[in-house]
Amino acid sequence: MWNYVYFMVLIHVKDPTEYTGPESYVHEMIEQRNLDWFPRMRTSSLDTQEDKTKEEQDNRILRVQMENANEAIKTLTMELTELQKLVTESRAQKHRMNFLPNSSLPTPLNP
Repeated sequence: MWNYVYFMVLIHVKDPTEYTGPESYVHEMIEQRNLDWFPRMRTSSLDTQEDKTKEEQDNRILRVQMENANEAIKTLTMELTELQKLVTESRAQKHRMNFLPNSSLPTPLNP
């Protein structure tokens, strides 16, 4: 906590043209009497634990979504394979029909 007090004193005595990015930010927050930059009842170790828990939860969600996507891909692949078989069979059947004479149709007489 004393480090934050020292930091505030540094900002107070330092020339504003010499501020770094974080110093400018904190200076602006102090001017606005906004203490959001100051950690209250929080430690970085707790934040890290919460981040890990959140990351694990996100990983579980992503894993489920990937499993669902993989199942959908498998289903679509099977359906596409079946459609390809049907198209191939249909083409083969049409090909056979074009080469075989159709005996049910009358043939024209040659004069």
